Amino acid sequence: MLFLEPTTREEEADAWGVAGRIYGYWLVGGLVLFSVLGMGRTLLAHLATMLGAPVVLFLIVMLSAAS
Repeated sequence: MLFLEPTTREEEADAWGVAGRIYGYWLVGGLVLFSVLGMGRTLLAHLATMLGAPVVLFLIVMLSAAS
């Protein structure tokens, strides 16, 4: 069900799969849209934020866990 915490491994795997698909569609959709509209700087900003933010957040979590 929507907006409920997964209770089994299968539900959690399904939730991760849905999240991955949404993320991928958002990334590709933005790249296609901004390319078609000729918005080069916006395309680069979209790419940087979509790929850079998860990496930065992961590093922050890992560095705070290490201290």
